[in-house]
Formats: sequence, C-alpha cells, structure tokens
Amino acid sequence: MSSPVIAITPTDPVARAKNLMLRYGVKRLVVIDRGKPIGVVSMRDLAERLGRGASTWRHRPIDHIPVARVMKEGFVSVAPGTDLGKAAELMLRHGIGSLVVFDGKELAGIVTKTDLTRYFAEQLGGRVKVRELMSTDIVTVDRMHSLAHVVELMGKHRISRVIVAEGKKPIGVITESDIALAQLEKPAEGIMQRRVRYTRKAERADRPRYRYVKYIALLTAEDMMRPGLMTIGGEEDVARAASLMLAHGIGGLPVVEDEKLIGILTKTDLAKGVAKLGV
Repeated sequence: MSSPVIAITPTDPVARAKNLMLRYGVKRLVVIDRGKPIGVVSMRDLAERLGRGASTWRHRPIDHIPVARVMKEGFVSVAPGTDLGKAAELMLRHGIGSLVVFDGKELAGIVTKTDLTRYFAEQLGGRVKVRELMSTDIVTVDRMHSLAHVVELMGKHRISRVIVAEGKKPIGVITESDIALAQLEKPAEGIMQRRVRYTRKAERADRPRYRYVKYIALLTAEDMMRPGLMTIGGEEDVARAASLMLAHGIGGLPVVEDEKLIGILTKTDLAKGVAKLGV
C-alpha cells in the first residue's frame, strides 16, 4: 500500500484536487470529512465532468466547484493484512482502481493498481508474457474524432485511455489524465480559447472587460493525443512492461506486431495477473 494518503475534504474546490494530483503524481484522492474517509475522487471523475460540455466549465470555473459535486461517495476498504491477490480480485469485482486500507479506526493507506504494477515489476519477472495478459478488445478513435466522443467511449467502456489509430497503426493515445489535467484556468495555456468582450450592458467596474470562451466541444483527438507512442511486443515479459509503465508514468502499453495494433496491456490487466497468479 501507499502511505500516507493524500486526502481532501468535500468542500475543497476541484482545482485543489487537480493541483494535489499533479503535485504528488497520483490519480485519486481520499475524501475525508471530520477525520473519517467518506469517498474517493479520481482523475476519471474530473475527466467525466469536463466531458459533459463547455458550458459547465465556462459558467462555473473549477476553483468554484466543490469536490462533493464530482466525488464518488462510499469506498471499498481492506484491512492492512489482506492478501494482495484478494485485494486485486476486489478491485476487479467492483471495477475500481483503488482500495482504502482502513483498520476500522483510522486511515492506514491506499492500495492502487499502480502498487500492483510495482509488485509485478519487482516480484513476478519471467512468470507470464504480454500476449497472455493483454486485452484484445481495443477501443480506438480516428484523429478527427471529437473530444466529446473520446470521453463518451471512456465512460461507455469504463476505460482510462483510448488509442488514436490510422487504420491498424497506432499513432497516439489519450488518457483521462490528459483531459482532467488540461489547463482550464489559465487563458493563455492548454485548451484553445478565444477572448470575447462583454457587452456594454454587462460591463461593470468590478469585473473584467473580457471573458475567455473555451472551445472544448470543438477539440479533436488529434488536439489532445500524446505523440511519440510507446509500444511493446506480445512476446515480451509482463514484468518488463510493468517496469516501463512505472518508469514513464503511463497506465497502459499498446501491443504491436509488424507495426499493427494487436492488443493493449493496462494496469487492469496486471491486476488480473496478480489475482490469477494467486500471490
């Protein structure tokens, strides 16, 4: 498990949650109220919120939206002595990326799929090949698909990344982190924006003369994708793939053969491996 846990309160703004995730390199925060855990807020929660449309963010910036509006209430917990294989099974059964480690009195830590990936890299070398664990049901988009379509696919398939492909050749990837951590507060950075002057009627001495409109709905997969895609072969050791994920801070690797996409290996697949191997 990871400890201490990075936590936040339900009344803190979403902007603070985003900044904590960036600062500590984590994808989820435990939400604590009056000293007790009440839920979890994740990158996916932020990405789904962003994907609902530009108007939500334009009219209420993320420094004004409380975490309570986007968090998932409730959580699945385990005791510190729980077998790691059973913890992996719990994550898979509930379709979640983390378990709160709680001894009944206080928050002891959190175990995530990244922790399982680290265990795989350090302890399970030579046990299984990429081809044996990879997923072949791959969700891809064209470079000109809209960002809204990308977010819709992530929600529909409950995945944290989609591959951008030209035919069967992968050319990029978009993750929930790319969407959730896009620069929304700073007019000159991140998502494309246009400066629009307020109407004379709306102008007041105590407000800016201009507002910034974010064209989230017009963004395409090509605008958001990460270039320089890292891939792996089907005959590679899964422990090496896990090490690559950790070293580069990524949650999945497209699996290619003769430059063609044949599968994808994600941290969820590694969790399945931990559960399957019974460690």
